[in-house]
Amino acid sequence: MKNYPALKTKKRSYSSLVTSASFLFENKKVSCIKKQEKEYLEKEVFHTESMFAVFDKEKILQKLKENKFFEQKYTFIDVSVLNDKFTLIPTEYFDEDTAEVFLNYNVPFFKNVGIRFNLVPQFDLVLVFYYPEELENIFTEFSDKIRITHTGFKFLSKIKSNPEKNGFFITTYDDCFEAALIENEKLLLYNIYPYKIAEDIVYFLRLIFKNTNRELSQTSMYYYGRLGRDGEILTMLSQHFKSANPGVEDSFERENYTILDVL
Repeated sequence: MKNYPALKTKKRSYSSLVTSASFLFENKKVSCIKKQEKEYLEKEVFHTESMFAVFDKEKILQKLKENKFFEQKYTFIDVSVLNDKFTLIPTEYFDEDTAEVFLNYNVPFFKNVGIRFNLVPQFDLVLVFYYPEELENIFTEFSDKIRITHTGFKFLSKIKSNPEKNGFFITTYDDCFEAALIENEKLLLYNIYPYKIAEDIVYFLRLIFKNTNRELSQTSMYYYGRLGRDGEILTMLSQHFKSANPGVEDSFERENYTILDVL
């Protein structure tokens, strides 16, 4: 089991060089964890406007200034974007010139946004997604290396790192959850679903298993993200599966892996 230093809640002074900063951009929420050598520093969270309805670059910049984020130079800034504006394309059919055409089969065309590709070699897939291009401009001056990925990239990379595990994989956020179904080390499904209460998640679970002709009661569930702290939802979900297990042993990593580099 990995042991991470406890997150600091008080303000502290940093050296001029912080090893890296990892961000998670949800619909109306931004989280950040800084890392200096092997030590994780405090986690910062602030709220903003909807990422696609109104990408409020100035508000994000102001919040980062208030948190003294720009007082350091970073060797690496890792940005994860959670949104449902994506599609998965088999590697053999992927082409940059036609990727947006495939994306628009599932997602409406968006003006004034960027398109990005994340290779998911574990499953021979490419994850194609829209994102606000201004997101990258926020960090350009503060690191020579910036990576922007969809949370699905890390989610699929994480669960594939346990090839002996087949079953249903889930991670919960404030108002949506990611889900993947793996059988014989093959990805049968990956998607993002909205929820407000536990019953919403159960509804989508039943729909997923009905459409894939699988039985919930014969499937093991592995969970990441906030789910381990949400006893009500975890208890309700556990009743439907053969077993419910933490996706990784360490609770810090399980709750924060989408803003920690997994490569």
